[in-house]
Amino acid sequence: MKCQFCPNPATVHLTEFLDKKKGEMHLCESCARERNLLADNAEAINVPALFQFMLGQTPPARQSAPDAVCPECGTPYAHFRAQGRLGCPHDYEAFRSFLAPLIEKVHNHAGRHVGKVPRRHRRRMRMAHRVELEAQLKSAVAAEKYEEAARLRDSIRALGADHEP
Repeated sequence: MKCQFCPNPATVHLTEFLDKKKGEMHLCESCARERNLLADNAEAINVPALFQFMLGQTPPARQSAPDAVCPECGTPYAHFRAQGRLGCPHDYEAFRSFLAPLIEKVHNHAGRHVGKVPRRHRRRMRMAHRVELEAQLKSAVAAEKYEEAARLRDSIRALGADHEP
């Protein structure tokens, strides 16, 4: 198989699944290095650069990293760009303006995570959701919106039946 950017044989093969569609990219070693996708040795992959390349951003070597530093742990933003890891929980606030666009792209422009919840928090979240539904039910009954009230009542019953501890 040939490289997608030059006539050399491809030695780096990347597969991406996005919206249930499979995308493949085949590169020779020199084109992969040129796009900063390989580390110094040919067997190590530069994961942060790979993610940025797949998201359509330019590789970190070609971008100027901001001089922002976390006031709590002293981790510079350049360290995150190079390693792909933050130093402490305060980094999310310190680097918010830089991280927000990346997180938005990773979550398909949703802006918030809607994935799994730790087990110890599930019951608390169910109870909070139930209290919210009950408040909506009371206001729907008070406003004489009986169809809405019936829907909310059914939601509360389903929540209790499906998720008994």
